[in-house]
Amino acid sequence: MSKTLNRCDVLARIDRDIAEGERRVAEQIALIKWMSAECLDTTLAQSLLFNLEEILKHWHAHRQLILEANPQDQAQDF
Repeated sequence: MSKTLNRCDVLARIDRDIAEGERRVAEQIALIKWMSAECLDTTLAQSLLFNLEEILKHWHAHRQLILEANPQDQAQDF
């Protein structure tokens, strides 16, 4: 049985995902700084950071699309 989510539920989920993504980006930056200080190769870590940042950009864009979709529905959903 599928549960239909309203706009608020979807935005809340996206906001949680964005917050988690931002946390992961911050952790990856800290890891890269540590690796650099230890003279370790950061190539893969930097590649992962790039991918995490790209995903985060897509989540922000997805959130914006939801906000812009059906503006007449905003009053009833919020």
